[in-house]
Order: sequence, then structure tokens, then C-alpha cells
Amino acid sequence: MSLTVQLYTMLSMAAMGIYLGAAIDTYGRLSRRRPSFNWITACNDVLFWLVQALVVFYVLLHSNNGEIRFYIFLALLCGFAGYQSLMKQTYQRVLEYMIEKTIQLYRFIVRLIIVLLINPIKYLLKLLYSLCIMVLTTCLTIILFILNIVWKPLRWILFLLFKWTGVNRLVEKTKPIIQKIKGFIRYMKKKE
Repeated sequence: MSLTVQLYTMLSMAAMGIYLGAAIDTYGRLSRRRPSFNWITACNDVLFWLVQALVVFYVLLHSNNGEIRFYIFLALLCGFAGYQSLMKQTYQRVLEYMIEKTIQLYRFIVRLIIVLLINPIKYLLKLLYSLCIMVLTTCLTIILFILNIVWKPLRWILFLLFKWTGVNRLVEKTKPIIQKIKGFIRYMKKKE
């Protein structure tokens, strides 16, 4: 391996150490830690470290064809230590700021969807409901008006037929019986 490749490998591994520090902080901030053992958290941790190992090996593969030497681990450790001492506080502030802005953007998009999509649909449905009620009320009014026009002459004809056929005398005879039944029902209700 030439000196240029070794220098390139050292610099890339130091950068990967910085990346690992930032990735650990990001993962720790975004994952929810519980005091008790949790299988989902354990699986997430294993997957996180597998992905990080693959990323480091991918960079190592591109820098020196995947040759592992002792100084590679030292460069990773130096990059991680440099991140912890020089960049951790700043990165955590930037991470918090980005998380806060992402949450604000999400809330803004939700409010925008509610204002531009859901509220107009709600108002449109209310308008359609009002129009349907108005159309039904108008139709019912027209039908009742037509029935009233038809009913008045029909009522007069039925009244005349009622008188001419003698049904009114039959109704007059049954009125006392109906009154007695009503009186009996009232009496039974009072007794209860």
C-alpha cells in the first residue's frame, strides 16, 4: 500500500470516527430508552451497529480495498475522540434544532392539509346537506300545497257522501260506546 493510500485511509477512517460519534448521538436521541429490557430495542441496537459496521467497511473498501490494519482502528478511535471533545455539544444543539424544525414543519403541513383540504370538504358537505334539506322542504311544501288543493274539494264531496249515505247516524250511535270505553280506560289508569 502506498503512502498516499495510507493517508487517504487514515483521513477517511478519522472521518468515519466522527460519523460514528454523530450517528450514536442521533440514534440515542431518536430512540426511546426504557429502563427494563425490551426485545425491540435490542433488535434495533443490533441493526444499528450492523449498519454502522457495513458503512465503515464500505468506506474502507473504497479507500484501500478493504485491508484492515491496526492504524485503521486508531484512526477511528481518534475521529470518535475528536468528535466527543470538539463537536459533540455543537452537533447536539444542531440536532435538537433540526428535530424541532422538523416537528414544526410536520405540524405546519398537518394544519395546511386541514385548512386547504379537510375544511373545504367539510364546508362543501354542509352546503350539500343544506341544499338537500332545502330541496326536500320545497318539494314537501309543493306536495302539501297540491294535496291541500285536491283535499278541500275531496273533503267536501266525502262530507256530502257521509251525510247522504247515513253513515253519520251510525257514527252518532257509536259515540256513547266510545265514550264509555274512554271512561273505563281513564278509570283503570287512575286505579293504577
